[in-house]
Amino acid sequence: MRQEVGQGVVTYESASVPTQNSKAQTVGSRLVTNEGRSKRTPLFDDKSSYVDRFGLLLIVTVFAVITLSLVDLRTTQNDLRAEIGQIVVSVFVGATLLLALRSSGVGRRFQMVADIVIVVGIVLTIVYVAFTEFSGSPAPASRTPSAVWVLLSLLAPVVVVRRLVHHERATAQTLAGAVSAYLLIALAFNFAFLTVDAFANTPFFGSEEPTTSFMYFSLVTITTLGYGDLSAVEPFGRLLTTMEAVVGQVYLVTFVGMIVGLLVSQRESSTS
Repeated sequence: MRQEVGQGVVTYESASVPTQNSKAQTVGSRLVTNEGRSKRTPLFDDKSSYVDRFGLLLIVTVFAVITLSLVDLRTTQNDLRAEIGQIVVSVFVGATLLLALRSSGVGRRFQMVADIVIVVGIVLTIVYVAFTEFSGSPAPASRTPSAVWVLLSLLAPVVVVRRLVHHERATAQTLAGAVSAYLLIALAFNFAFLTVDAFANTPFFGSEEPTTSFMYFSLVTITTLGYGDLSAVEPFGRLLTTMEAVVGQVYLVTFVGMIVGLLVSQRESSTS
């Protein structure tokens, strides 16, 4: 193809004519085929219908924290109530992680992967409880949280915070999301503490404690109450404890300032 511009001649290299099986699009002087273009799945979809539903997330997160604070996952007896409690904990924690990912606008493909992992984890818990109940075999003394559950619990507050920093106005959903993320941080460190306790040579607190103590300890640490009735003895556990305290305080300062700033900006724009 030739085109004359003034006294010069500009030559474009003509590409093959696109057919029905090979769609093409002209961009400037380049012909770019749709099939040759790499398709990337977006990590986040902020236009999803589930985005910013933090009110429901807050309710489910509170129930998850309550169940983890009351139900001991480390029982050595075939107690039906304890085993049902394990299923309830799995359901609430799984629902919390699923809602956290959805309300934060995580892309569909990644949501699907998380859905499959969490549903499989809940089903395996139910199968395990049913097997130990009907077979009469004693339950193991230690229940180490799955690595996948630990990773998802660590990811949940991160994606919620990522969504919150994109809010341009402070709404009820913003406040619910901020509180949810705060509790999700405590939930994530609870699983981290349980993991350290399962793999370390020394018990996390120096002696065996029920799993409910770890959720209690995580809440006490993130709020920096420091009652002193429980303290980490294992070195890596001490590191995680101080890390949670720092993260909790930085989060409070940052998000309280952000929400106050948004409220002040909204008031100024409404009065002007």
